[in-house]
Amino acid sequence: MNNTATPVLNTPFKRSIRRVALACIQCRARKVRCDSTQPACNRCRADEKNCEYQKSRRGGRPRRPTTVPIQVAAGESHSPTYSSSNFASRANSHLLRHGTSGSSTTQSVCENLELKSFETVLPSGTRLTNTLVDQLLTQYYTHFHVSHPCVLPRWALETRMAKEEGISDFLLPVLFYIGSIFAHSVDSTPFANAAAAAMEAGQRNSTRFTPNPYFIQALMLYSIAVYWCNGPGRGREMLDECIEGSFTLGMHQKDFAVRNGNGDPVLEESWRRTWWQIHVTDIHIAGSTHSYRGLSVKFPITTDLPCEEECYETGIIPTPATLTNYNAREFSDMEFSSFAHLIGFTQGLCRILATRLYNDTESAKATCINADTMMTAWCSLLPAYKRRLLRDDGSVDELLFKANILMHTCIVDLHRQLSNLRYSDIELASTCAPPPPPECNDSIKEDALIHTSKVLYAVEKLNILLTLPTRLSVHTPFIICMIANMTIAHLSACRYLFCEPKLSLEREKIRLNMGVLKMLGQFWPAEQREYKTMGTIAREVLALKEEEIRIPKETPILPLDTLDFNFPDFEINLTCDMFSNNPSPLSFVV
Repeated sequence: MNNTATPVLNTPFKRSIRRVALACIQCRARKVRCDSTQPACNRCRADEKNCEYQKSRRGGRPRRPTTVPIQVAAGESHSPTYSSSNFASRANSHLLRHGTSGSSTTQSVCENLELKSFETVLPSGTRLTNTLVDQLLTQYYTHFHVSHPCVLPRWALETRMAKEEGISDFLLPVLFYIGSIFAHSVDSTPFANAAAAAMEAGQRNSTRFTPNPYFIQALMLYSIAVYWCNGPGRGREMLDECIEGSFTLGMHQKDFAVRNGNGDPVLEESWRRTWWQIHVTDIHIAGSTHSYRGLSVKFPITTDLPCEEECYETGIIPTPATLTNYNAREFSDMEFSSFAHLIGFTQGLCRILATRLYNDTESAKATCINADTMMTAWCSLLPAYKRRLLRDDGSVDELLFKANILMHTCIVDLHRQLSNLRYSDIELASTCAPPPPPECNDSIKEDALIHTSKVLYAVEKLNILLTLPTRLSVHTPFIICMIANMTIAHLSACRYLFCEPKLSLEREKIRLNMGVLKMLGQFWPAEQREYKTMGTIAREVLALKEEEIRIPKETPILPLDTLDFNFPDFEINLTCDMFSNNPSPLSFVV
C-alpha cells in the first residue's frame, strides 16, 4: 500500500494586505468593495452569486488563489495522506488505533486529504469541486461562526489542517454540513450523512481512547445543527455526551488550553472558547426546553475567558482574563470581551435557574426578584461602549446581541407567570412554550401590573433587536424559541389588554416576529415547524370568543421614559435602560 504523496511547500498561512486593482462585475455594478479574490470573490461566495471578472485588455495570467485548497480523494483504505511523507506513517498508526477499514461506511468526508488534488469525493461517491468546498467553508464562517466563534479563524484552520488529524477526521465534515445548510444551491443530505458518520466514528473511538479535542468541538457544533434540524432530543443527548467528554479531557480547567495548544496562542484561545461555547449552549437548550440540568457547571470551572473577536481573528491574543477577575469586576477597572460578558450573564442565569421550582407561586416570586437583581447588577457594570450593539464599523456585536435577547426572553418567561397576561391551552402546541403558571392568573393579584409592565417592555425591546441592520442568518438558531416565547406573550396582550389604535400597531410587531421565524425557516427545519405552530396559536388566541374575559376600556400605557429608544441612530442601551431608568410599573393602566 503506497502512502506517499508528492511533497508540496508547507509554509504557514499568512494573510497579506494587497491593493485591489480589479473588482468583479457584480461588485462593480452594486458599487460595493470587492476583495478581487479569484475565481470568486468572498462577497459573491457569501451571497451565492455567479462571480465574473471583465477580461483584461492587457492579457496576462490569472491571479492565483490566496488560500490553500482543501481537497479530498476517496475510495482507498488508508488514513489521511498529507504533504509530508512522515505524516503519512503517523496517519497509518492513527488508523490502527481507530480500527477503520476501507469498507466502513463511517469513513470521514475528509479521508485521504491531499492538498495537491483538485476535487473532493464523499464516501457516497459525490464529487465536490475545490470551489464548492471553499464555498461551504465560506458559508460556515459567514453565517454560523459569527454567533458560535470557537473554531479556529479560517486562516488558522487552513494553517493547521495538515498538522492536526482531528480536523479532517471530525471537524471538517461538520463544518461542511453546517455550511451546506446555508448554501441553498447545495443538497445537504450527503454532508449530513458524512457528518453523522464522522461523529459515530468519534463516539466509538471515545469509548476506547481519550476523546480527541477536535471531536468534542465538532460534536458540540453538530449537536446544535441536529437540535434545530428537527432532532431536539438527539441534539440534547449529543450535547450531554459532549459535556461529559469535555470533563474527561479537563477542558473546564485552566491548564487544558496550554497543554493542548502546541505553543500556539490562537489554538489555546480556540480551546478556551470551545469550553465556554459548550457552557453557553447548555444554557440555551435549558431555556428552550424549560428543563435546567446544569451539566456544564457540575464541576468548578477555572478556564480563562475569551478575548475580543478582533483579537481572535487577527491572531493577536492578549493575556486572558480569569473568571475570578470577572466576578470581582465591581472592584476594578479591568475590561472584558463581549464573549466574557455573555459568559458572565449565563453564569448568573445558571444560579437563578438552579433554584427555580415550577408550579410554585412563592418560588416564582423569589426567582423574579433574584433574576431582576442579577440582571440589574450585570447591566450596571457594563462599560458604556458595551451598551451599544453596533460597532463603529456598523456591524452588530453578535455576542452582546445574544446576551440582550436572552435577557429579555428571561424577563418574559419569569414575569409572565405572575402577570395579567392570560395563558391558553393552545400554547402547549409549541415545543418552545413554557409550562402553564403555578395557578390561574386570576388568583395572582399581588403586583400583577408590575410583572405585566416588565413583560411588555421586554417584548418591545425584542422588536428593536430584530430590526438591527444585520443578516438574520448570522443569529444563533436558539433565538427561534426566544422569539416564539415572546410572541406568545405578545399575542396574549393583543387579545386581553390592547385596544385600538395601539392594537393595530402591536399586531404589526407580531407580523415582524412571524416574518423573522419564516425567514429563519429557510435554514432550520425546526423553525419551519415552529412558524406553522405559531400561526395556529395566533389564530386561536386572537379569535377566542367563548371565554368570559374583561377587556380593558383603555389601552395599557407604559411610562414614557421607557419608550425613548433613539431608534434611528441605534445608539440604544438595549439591556439596561429598563433598570437604570427605573420606570414606575404602577403607571401601567388597565
